[in-house]
Amino acid sequence: MIVVACGALLALSGVSAAYAGTSYSSCNTTVGKFNGSGYTGYQTKSKSSTAGSLASSSVGGNYKVDARMKAASGTGGWVRDVTDSETRNLPNGVGAGKQARVQFSNDALTRVDVQVTGKWKSN
Repeated sequence: MIVVACGALLALSGVSAAYAGTSYSSCNTTVGKFNGSGYTGYQTKSKSSTAGSLASSSVGGNYKVDARMKAASGTGGWVRDVTDSETRNLPNGVGAGKQARVQFSNDALTRVDVQVTGKWKSN
């Protein structure tokens, strides 16, 4: 939650919270139960033709979540069943120079909030 909380504080103060998409930034977010979502902080996409990268550290309670790279003007396809200690490519649907973040989603029948930690880059 620290990454998301810090991004929200900076956004309220008018300061951009986006990071360059070529370097990993940490993520720690809660994904809501019953098909809920959780989000990372924003990064600036560097290349239109390159997939992002997600390296999970832990997905709480032996659950699995889905993830995709998302922006106001483009969204990549879902990567299914992300678990602990995995590195996965995030399909690109976001143009260069756009602000992107990762959206995580639980299954419709997941009855608990799931904590996800790791790092990601938009590339």
